[in-house]
Amino acid sequence: MKTNIFLTLIFAFTFLSNTSFSQKFAKVKKDDFKIEDDGFDEAWKHVKKGSKLFKMHKKGAYIEALDHLLTANNYNEDNAALNYLIGICYLKTSEAKKALKFLDNANFIYGNVTEDLLYWLGVANQYNYKFDDAIDFYEDYQNSLSPKQALKEKSKIEKRIKECESGKKLMNNPVRCFVDNLGDGVNTKAPEYSPVFNFNDSVLYFTSRRENTTGGKKNPYTRMYYEDVYISNYRNGKWQDAEQMTAPINTKHNDAVVDISPEGRELCIYRGNKGEGDLFNSQFKGDRWRQPGKMKKIDKSRYRESSVSVTRDSMTLYFISDRKGGQGGQDIWVSQKTIDGRKWQKPQNLGYVVNTKYDEETVEISSDGKDLFFSSKGHNSMGGYDIFKTHHNDDGTWSEPVNIGYPINTTGDDVFFMLTKNEKFGYYSTHRDDSYGDKDIYQVVFLGPEKPTNINYGDPNDLIAYFAEPITETDIEKPVNIKVIQLSIVKGIVTDAFSGDPIKATLELVDNETGEVVKVVESYASTGAYTVPLPPGKDYALTAGAKDYFFHSENFVIADTSIHEVIRKDIQLQPMGVGAKIVLNNVFFDTGKSKLRPESYPELNRLANLLKKYKNIRVEISGHTDSQGSESSNLKLSQRRAQSVVDYLISQGVNFAQIVAKGYGESQPRADNSTRAGRQLNRRVEAKILDK
Repeated sequence: MKTNIFLTLIFAFTFLSNTSFSQKFAKVKKDDFKIEDDGFDEAWKHVKKGSKLFKMHKKGAYIEALDHLLTANNYNEDNAALNYLIGICYLKTSEAKKALKFLDNANFIYGNVTEDLLYWLGVANQYNYKFDDAIDFYEDYQNSLSPKQALKEKSKIEKRIKECESGKKLMNNPVRCFVDNLGDGVNTKAPEYSPVFNFNDSVLYFTSRRENTTGGKKNPYTRMYYEDVYISNYRNGKWQDAEQMTAPINTKHNDAVVDISPEGRELCIYRGNKGEGDLFNSQFKGDRWRQPGKMKKIDKSRYRESSVSVTRDSMTLYFISDRKGGQGGQDIWVSQKTIDGRKWQKPQNLGYVVNTKYDEETVEISSDGKDLFFSSKGHNSMGGYDIFKTHHNDDGTWSEPVNIGYPINTTGDDVFFMLTKNEKFGYYSTHRDDSYGDKDIYQVVFLGPEKPTNINYGDPNDLIAYFAEPITETDIEKPVNIKVIQLSIVKGIVTDAFSGDPIKATLELVDNETGEVVKVVESYASTGAYTVPLPPGKDYALTAGAKDYFFHSENFVIADTSIHEVIRKDIQLQPMGVGAKIVLNNVFFDTGKSKLRPESYPELNRLANLLKKYKNIRVEISGHTDSQGSESSNLKLSQRRAQSVVDYLISQGVNFAQIVAKGYGESQPRADNSTRAGRQLNRRVEAKILDK
């Protein structure tokens, strides 16, 4: 994935609000609040501070208000207005389930503290999965309204009741899965979201709003700390303590991770300040991330876009936008590249089957380009944003979105879902009973319809835009036909063969048929991990080398019929010491012959360069055969092949005193000669350091 696959989108970045229904303000009266002199003055200060913060109607302000209002509540637990304010504050945070206790108190103490209390009691019961009680409160609230008010609020109340009915159905047919918190290495009391994985899902980039944010300041629009990007590695069965990325990735304003290229060498981040923002792209060169550069926009519209996801072939991009021509609110749009791959074409709305009159958010296309996961407040959501899946049909249409189910989806906001390539694991951001504070990142382990699968925990596989008022214009687009070019992924870890330490190595992939170098990448020094996307239907040679190490080589074929195959190639490099030995896997001979085939030259050229660089080492080139044929003929063939390699190396400028040819015939097998695969392993040429 190169820079030009990313789409520049403008974000006005805030956090999710739990509901769009505006609340009233219940004023705590001084005379009603005072119960005794002792402690009153201090408690009243907290009432005034909490009330002032409440009236700001910002998520961060609600969180700050809670501290003050709860302190005041310790002085007087029986004030209806105070209990109401605390309940509403909880509803505006990720801990919405805690609201029910305080709203119940407000209703018990004085039922008419505000005209909307019954509505909020419905919401609080809904968050606590008490769907029948919630429906009763919604209906009671509707019956309490004047005819004019009832008509005005009808659609909102009906939507809430529909969510409760959906919740009951989804809970009666739960998904067989485990939903596990990623742990305190990743999650904190601050919100964590937007997970992006790399290197066989062993490296996690994510976004958080922590107190140690770069610059140490809060966003004035949300009163929450600015966002920073963090990174965590999966080792020894758990996610390690996340590290805050430094400059130039994080700045003193909002910095949020959006996407990473398949090779893991380009990071797309969002940067925002004062309600405006853009996407930037940073490249990993040498051993560090470079200064992010601003990317070009898909068009010059004044609308807001968010939550970008690009297909593996880099030709199709999905994103969220509130632009005109949608179904209402924020919709999912799609843009395709021109045939030459240089420009994005005019975006098209995915249509009324997928998009609703409510908001859609956080879109993610599957690795095969067929399934689209997104969050929506529409369809059969059980409350807030639920995660849905729609399938791209062969005729270019999208299937009716399906709620991916309870307990993955909750009555709160469930966002940023992604499915691993093997479809055994999913990751998303939500708040659950075991959360550390605000939203956390969770792993979903799918068990399947009948019996649990064998779970391998050793290999686990916001950008929420500012929400505008729904747009009433609709312009239903025709189904979009999307052509997906499959790419296979070669990935693994390069380590020292003896210590197991990660190595920063250079990996080169060659098309054996043409001899063309198709890809050169570097593994990360900190993890040794690398990822390379490759088209199928080719015979590849892979070599890996690092300073003071013998290089590693092998060849493999990606079948033309492969569908997004993931090939794991972990590589162990041997230090340049006496006894170090490598197999020259990309040296080829015709059957029974000793003449080198041209495909061998790139491999031998690398060995020649290595020997010319390390002039003080002496190497044995050994030939080996399988057990087919006579022992004497195999010995002679192996000697001739070893000598052919030595002769070629000398022709490339290697000192003849550095190399010696030795044929071992069938005497040193690596595998069982009774199998075809074993015989293939036994037919080989090796290089071994004799002196240094």
